[in-house]
Amino acid sequence: MRATVILELTDRRSGALLARRRAKNAVMQGGAGLIAALLSGQGSPITHMGVGTSDEPEPETFDRTALTLADGVLAGATEAAIAAENFTTEIDETRRVVKLRVRATLSDEAAVGEVREAGLIARTGETDMVLYNRVTFDPITKGDDHELTLFWEVSFPYGDLQWF
Repeated sequence: MRATVILELTDRRSGALLARRRAKNAVMQGGAGLIAALLSGQGSPITHMGVGTSDEPEPETFDRTALTLADGVLAGATEAAIAAENFTTEIDETRRVVKLRVRATLSDEAAVGEVREAGLIARTGETDMVLYNRVTFDPITKGDDHELTLFWEVSFPYGDLQWF
C-alpha cells in the first residue's frame, strides 16, 4: 500500500491557485491497526481530514496518535468531515492496483495560519479517533479567504504479492 497527497491552496474569491504541495505519506501504527480491524468487521472507516502545525519526522515506531496543534498557530477548525461521495475507487489492471481517491476541503474560516502537516482520521464521537496516516510538507500560510483542499490517492496492490 502506498499513498500520495496533493494539497492546493486557493483564493476563495478568484479561485486562483496560490500554493501546491505533493508528498508521500506514512501510515501510522494505529492506521495499520484500523485496516486490520476493518478487515475483521470492526473499527471505523476514515471520516475526517485534519491539518496541524508540526513538520517533525515520524518516530521509528510510527506510533503518533494525533496531528500537532501548537497553541495560537491555527485559528478555527482543523478538521473537515469527508462526505461519502468524496471517496472513489478505480482498478488499474496494468499496474495491478486498486486506487482509492479521497478529497476534502477546509473552508476559508478553518485552520487559518501556518499549516505543515495533514492526515486522514477515523473519528467515532467527539474524542475517540485514530490517525490513519500523516504527511508533512513545506509550510502553507492559509488566510481566512483561502480554501485548502487535499487530494489523497492510496494504492492497494493485488495479485501475487510475494515481492512485498
